[in-house]
Amino acid sequence: MLTEFLIKKFVPNNKNKNTKDVRTQYGYLGGIVGVIANILLFTIKIILGFTINSISLVADSVNNLSDVGSSAITLLGFKLSKKPADKEHPFGHGRTEYVVALIISLIIIMVGFELLQSSFQRIFNPAQISFSGISIIILIITIVIKLWMGIFNKKLGKIINSKSLAANAVDSFSDVFATSCVVLSIILSPHLSLPIDAYMGIIVALVIMYSGLSMAKDTLDPLLGKAPDPELVKRIEETILHFDGIEGIHDLIIHDYGPNRTMATLHAEVSDQLSPLIAHDIVDAAERKIAKEFNIFLVIHTDPLKFDCEITSEIYQKIKEILLSYPNCLSFHDFRIIQTNEKSSMIFEVVVEEKLTDQEILSLKENIKSHLVGEFPSYDFFITMERQHAFFH
Repeated sequence: MLTEFLIKKFVPNNKNKNTKDVRTQYGYLGGIVGVIANILLFTIKIILGFTINSISLVADSVNNLSDVGSSAITLLGFKLSKKPADKEHPFGHGRTEYVVALIISLIIIMVGFELLQSSFQRIFNPAQISFSGISIIILIITIVIKLWMGIFNKKLGKIINSKSLAANAVDSFSDVFATSCVVLSIILSPHLSLPIDAYMGIIVALVIMYSGLSMAKDTLDPLLGKAPDPELVKRIEETILHFDGIEGIHDLIIHDYGPNRTMATLHAEVSDQLSPLIAHDIVDAAERKIAKEFNIFLVIHTDPLKFDCEITSEIYQKIKEILLSYPNCLSFHDFRIIQTNEKSSMIFEVVVEEKLTDQEILSLKENIKSHLVGEFPSYDFFITMERQHAFFH
């Protein structure tokens, strides 16, 4: 297939997709093919559009011209994201690609709005379209080209996990629909009294705007800090808990600094009987394992807990049983008992459902505290309530 040929021809070492240079070469390939193909499509459609006097075809050609700009911006985005980390940007420039994808989507929305206005004007000022069999054949060829471009960009975007290439793929598929509407309007126009070309122009414009809005949402999510994939979180947790000496983990936070630029932090519960050196070796091995398997730079904070004391273990299990009897309580961690001459204290954090309001969390905290005081009257309780993704003190 053509896609495989281009990858083999222009992306040396294409199997090493996680390396920065190879990933950039994939991006350059997608951008260059997009620029060349869209210039060709724009030229064909603009000439044909004015020749047969079709506003919907002119609108479609202008859309292809915006795609030239989108592909050029994609090239620029990959060039900028390749820049190494510096003093001002210690985690690199990977998010540039997200910004580029957002710019592409905004361009598409603006183009769609302009075409919508032009199409409405054509309704009130209709014009005759010159039907041509040759023009239909040419447009069908452009549809095939755009369909291939969509598949091409989708495949490249999937290989290197690129938001901007995925955005170009979505745009290409919407162009296939748009050009199909134009073909239909040209075929039907001679047989209808309605200005079908203008109405099809409106449909094309709305499709363009919708694809732009969809892309904007997809690219804003990582920029605003979208929650990580639950499956990824589960796999990281399972991998960490596989290490002997790590009894539990919590407070996993994943930071996305661009494709293949991910950092994470978490707290790991270890026995206080482990020496600092052994605990360090365990979490160091866990960090290396996550880096190798998930390409994530992980930093682990150790929470030493007393697992070997029989009394503490019994109290821990009783607290766990009480807390999990509350439907909104998901888990608890950082359990400690502090012994003093005056009064002993229990300290721990409770994870609750994210949907709870601040007032509901406060009320739940008071209920839990009252319950525990009844069970353990000789203790003071210091409880931190924590939503799944944010702390609540």
